[in-house]
Amino acid sequence: ELFGHIKGSFTGAIQDKTGQFEAANGGTLFLDEIGNLSYDIQVQMLRALQERRIRKIGSNHDISVDVRILAATNEDLLDAVGRGDFREDLYHRLNEFKIQVSPLRERPEDIPMFCAHFLQQANQELNKQLAGFAQDVMDIFLKYSWPGNLREMRNVIRRSALLSTGDRVGKDALPPEMIQESMGISSRRDLTEQASDLRSVAGKTERDMIIQTLVKVNYNKSKAAKLLKIDRKTLYNKMKQYEIE
Repeated sequence: ELFGHIKGSFTGAIQDKTGQFEAANGGTLFLDEIGNLSYDIQVQMLRALQERRIRKIGSNHDISVDVRILAATNEDLLDAVGRGDFREDLYHRLNEFKIQVSPLRERPEDIPMFCAHFLQQANQELNKQLAGFAQDVMDIFLKYSWPGNLREMRNVIRRSALLSTGDRVGKDALPPEMIQESMGISSRRDLTEQASDLRSVAGKTERDMIIQTLVKVNYNKSKAAKLLKIDRKTLYNKMKQYEIE
């Protein structure tokens, strides 16, 4: 997909294919989930960025390209570099200008706007005319932690719109896990905002705090330990103690 191939280079390659780098020559290429690239692709991408040349699969000739890269990821790439999963030289090559976007659970004021946008999309795609959301539905949305961020919200709203029979999305159209979380002891966002230091948590168990902090940082243990103000070894020991996977 990124670099293209020539006809006959592998089974199923019935014709030449232009890769995304070649197609974007002279422009901008957006790469989502950059942290999921295989090591081999990382090597090829580094060459494309440094030498401004690519080679299609099955070809013996290089192609000159001039492409600006916009890359996105929900992973901690520095942590991936430390684990050996992401090349450090590629990380520094990509990290010329960084924009940190907070997860949806940290921006509750944006939730109604995104909900309205995705409902409008769902109405168009499903030929519906839903006017909005019942108040208890919006209350649940505001309390929910949205671990899947906007992708999850889009899917939840599309599914709920499909199942709704009235003029608004009702609570009965929501996934059960969302309702269950809203009825729990606290939302993940509330819990992590109330206290980030294990020693200062009152009325919350260590296990709850650890789990919900891990969820907040997508199970990045270095970040979780920092938020909890403990070292990584202590965090691992407590995860083992409380059987947290």
